Amino acid sequence: MKEMIGQEILHYKIIEKLGEGGMGVVYKAQDNKLKREVAIKFLPYQISSNAEERQRFDIEAQAAAALNHPNIATIYAIEQADEKIFIVMEYINGIELKEKIKKGSMNLEESQNIIEQIAEGLNAAHKKGIIHRDIKSANIMITQSGLVKVMDFGLAKVGGTSQITKLGTTLGTTAYMSPEQARGEQVDYRSDIWSMGVIFYEMLTGKLPFKGEFDQSIIYSILNEEPESINSIDKELPIKLQQIMEKLLSKTPDLRYKNTGEFLIELREAKNIKDPIDVVKEEENTIAVLPFENMSSDNEIEYFSDGLTEEVIVNLTGLKGMKVVPRTTSMLFKASKKDIKRIGQELGARYIITGSIRKFQDDLRISTQRIDVVSGRQLWAKTYKGKLADLFDIQENVSQQIVNATKAFDCYMQAREFISRRTQNSVQLAIDLFQKAIGLDSQYSAAYAGLGEAYSIIYRDFNRDEKLLDKALEVGLKAVEFDPTSSEAYAALGLSYFGKNDFLKAFETTRKAIELDDNNYNAYWILARIYHTEDRDREAVEALEKVLKINPEFLQAYQDLLMFYERLGEKDKYKNILQLSLKEH
Repeated sequence: MKEMIGQEILHYKIIEKLGEGGMGVVYKAQDNKLKREVAIKFLPYQISSNAEERQRFDIEAQAAAALNHPNIATIYAIEQADEKIFIVMEYINGIELKEKIKKGSMNLEESQNIIEQIAEGLNAAHKKGIIHRDIKSANIMITQSGLVKVMDFGLAKVGGTSQITKLGTTLGTTAYMSPEQARGEQVDYRSDIWSMGVIFYEMLTGKLPFKGEFDQSIIYSILNEEPESINSIDKELPIKLQQIMEKLLSKTPDLRYKNTGEFLIELREAKNIKDPIDVVKEEENTIAVLPFENMSSDNEIEYFSDGLTEEVIVNLTGLKGMKVVPRTTSMLFKASKKDIKRIGQELGARYIITGSIRKFQDDLRISTQRIDVVSGRQLWAKTYKGKLADLFDIQENVSQQIVNATKAFDCYMQAREFISRRTQNSVQLAIDLFQKAIGLDSQYSAAYAGLGEAYSIIYRDFNRDEKLLDKALEVGLKAVEFDPTSSEAYAALGLSYFGKNDFLKAFETTRKAIELDDNNYNAYWILARIYHTEDRDREAVEALEKVLKINPEFLQAYQDLLMFYERLGEKDKYKNILQLSLKEH
């Protein structure tokens, strides 16, 4: 139809050819009546002469003309002149997404922005019962200002009408077809969601997820193979996008997004997560085990490290009340250089377990740690040793010890919650949980420290049995022995010495606790009690003010502060602190 350039048909003057596809030839034209540039799509004669194909063309016009959305190309009219039938459409001065991808200019932010606009357009169409059925990068135009337009509803199916495609035939471009479409089955909006996933994958990686030399090999791949993970292609992509991609490209329609709107919500959540605290509101009990790092060049150790990672994940998955990130997802971070906070954010995990394996001759040394994603604080660290000859026994034993350490930590955290309530029953429950934690991990310094603190509280507030202080001192010394760098251990030891009226040792160990951690409010509270006992109430008040600055919810400190201010004859100052605290919290 080259001869059409420069010709006029009705009140449209043909300017240039824009493209050609199975459903027609598209030209740029001038609408002389309304003085605007338009795109016109001619139905080929061999198709327009066929009643079934003409019916499909009419459906395209009717479906697309019913849509009015900034991300959908506007249909102005359907026209006929002589034997030529054509649709008059909005002319878009821009570039096809397919061509943009070929240039290799796509980045994460731009890809997310484009797919969001495509989804907005499709969402509007789906709400009106219109399915596109030919979503592909060649059918997406991007204007010079960055506005995305979904083109060519040529294969659209309006809800309630019969399926025009003959049984056993397929419509759409093969690489973008959903499995149900490739099989020639009835399709719905979820087929568009699949095709949109293919486009998203293509933008993020520069590749199509399903490839082959012939249409049949592509269809085989769509029906039977899983695409390469986007994170294995680009390790810098957020893991959340891989999870989104897996849902978009699920071969089972029911496992895809329920609708395009649901996809938009999840996409925007992924875009807006900036601080791991946003994640942990819903993922408080989620833990991820990152691939153990092989610090040697021995391939046998590489297999061992992967096996150990997998065994730890499997064993943790069996724990009640804990959500564990799957192995396939965690393994995407093998050799990743991303920091722990970002990894935790992308995995939606509150806690991360990392580890490394070193080999020296026949000796193995395995180091592990559990990290709080929010604070970045190491919660525990463990080291295990073994011989190369005992490789599989080591794997099983270390895995079990890591699981025990994880269970012990959860017991410890529950105990801390109970001890903070300061009732006799709650502190007794805390004692039981601390003991359970120690039973799981016999060298758990923090659990010994908590247990010592609990014994001291029971003695001071509920039961003046000297044996409780003996127990407190015994476990406090163990806490320091197992971790000489633990501020919590020294604070617990200081509390037990204070209970025994050994104020010098109480002062020394409490000051040591503060040196190790200046935010240990419990140590400052013990220090305040020591000062008060020595009639140093001014210093006691200063220590308690520090307590409340660190932890304004520590109720015992308010009671003590009132008593100290009364002894100083400054009760009004206490009222001021209390009022200020109420305003702030």
